[in-house]
Amino acid sequence: MVWGLFPVDPLSGEDKYYIFSKGIYKVGRKGCDIIINKDKGVSRIHAELTFDATTVSTSRRNKSSSDTSSFVIRVKDCSKYGTFVKTDLGTKDKVHELPNKEKILQDGDVIAFGTGSAIYRLSLIPLVFYFCPSSETFKVDQPVQDAVSSIGARISPTLSEECTHVLLEPRMQVNEALINAILAKKTIILTNWVMLLAEKSICSEIPGYSQYRPSVMVEEALVDVLELNVREKCLEGFTFVLEPTDTYRFGCSFPSLLEVCGAETVTIEDISSMSQDSQFGEINRMICVIPKSAGDKFGRFKHLSLLSRVNEMDLVCAVFSGNLPSTSLIPPSVVISSSCSTDETVVADSEAEEEETTSSVHMIDATEKAETPEKPAAIVIEDSPVTILEETSNLNEFKSVNLLADTESRGHMDEKNSSDSVTIRRDRNDEAETGKSEIIYTQDLIVRDLRSTRKVQSTGGEGVVDFKRFRKGNVTCGNSFSSLIPFAKDPYKEYDSGDVTDFMKEEKKRKQMEAIAEDLFKTEKARKRGTAGSIRGFLSGS
Repeated sequence: MVWGLFPVDPLSGEDKYYIFSKGIYKVGRKGCDIIINKDKGVSRIHAELTFDATTVSTSRRNKSSSDTSSFVIRVKDCSKYGTFVKTDLGTKDKVHELPNKEKILQDGDVIAFGTGSAIYRLSLIPLVFYFCPSSETFKVDQPVQDAVSSIGARISPTLSEECTHVLLEPRMQVNEALINAILAKKTIILTNWVMLLAEKSICSEIPGYSQYRPSVMVEEALVDVLELNVREKCLEGFTFVLEPTDTYRFGCSFPSLLEVCGAETVTIEDISSMSQDSQFGEINRMICVIPKSAGDKFGRFKHLSLLSRVNEMDLVCAVFSGNLPSTSLIPPSVVISSSCSTDETVVADSEAEEEETTSSVHMIDATEKAETPEKPAAIVIEDSPVTILEETSNLNEFKSVNLLADTESRGHMDEKNSSDSVTIRRDRNDEAETGKSEIIYTQDLIVRDLRSTRKVQSTGGEGVVDFKRFRKGNVTCGNSFSSLIPFAKDPYKEYDSGDVTDFMKEEKKRKQMEAIAEDLFKTEKARKRGTAGSIRGFLSGS
């Protein structure tokens, strides 16, 4: 057992002390094991606390305890102003006046050091460990058993109410025993934490659990088990719709496992009998839980088709990790109904996944009606040659229909059937499957479902030639180089600047010659001046 020495007044500023192993601990001022700063009457070494291991239980609160190892605690007064012990029975003894100046302490005794300002209570902190078995042949290692005995703790063979901690081995597979530990709301830590306590003798606080979080295996996923306070509300605000419990891996424990984390659970039978104004629909977010063994069967219920889904094992991971990520939720399937009531056109895949070189669009008419629809649907094709396959009486036979854009009735078609048209965008870089295209098109081409052969007449009703009905071929759409610069013979040939280059060379050569001539002129002029000066000096000297 771990013993604690706690200040009676928590606001006194004195520290708490936890004692994990047997030995002699000095109480006094700076340099002692237990330091008291508040009371000035405390001596440098005021008293000694001795912890001896024994097989006798010293707890008054649990006299029927079957502890196999505990401590006998004695206090010895070494001070000037004395040490006083007040028991639960109300008696107050001065240790200095007792034989050998010693007194045996028990759980709950109050100890006053010095003048009475420093008052502490001796408390027993029970530690009962349950080792979660990873297999049927699991056995606790002997070093771990020795560490548990050295701190006065004990090991429980079953997960009982008195268990304080559940110890796991690293990377343990999730089993029923671990699920029961979650349901019991026990602290789950690694076995190494016990070894850490055994290495300490006295400290001001019990080591935390953050560095000793276990990681468990949920099938193939490695999940960290977080603290109890994090797990308690991780699923708060959710209502999970469950199949019969026998379809889930952990059976009847599965609904309780979700409720421990703050969620609510309902069965399919309950949700079927609920009204649409149920409290679950108003407050909580409803999610269907898919069993791993049975698969998703919620689709057979119409009222559950619009609910999100989550796999059973993803939910188990959320229980241990304290977080249900949005990526684990499967969104509901959305049913899209066609708004066209007279005609239906199915656009087939272009087989881009199998053959990326095929870029033409194939359209298959899925329904062929004998009567003419009131508002036939029109399809607007942008920047792409189109081949339409019309379904014949034989489902495996299709015939090709070449469509021509009727420019005369295009505007009328746009105004009349603009609401029933479908726009298909194609890449400008796509090429047709065949080298020759019999379709002359523009960006505003209207493709109609032409069941009957249409004749194009070039003459009007009075025999006069109608030039508007002739189509001009080989017309380049958009702005081209030839349309902008019609006089260019070869638009991609660079301009010949040979004449300009020759002129620039001659001009540069001429300037160089002028510079040379200028230099010669200046040199000759200076030479003549020097000669004239020397003659004049010679004549004047003579």
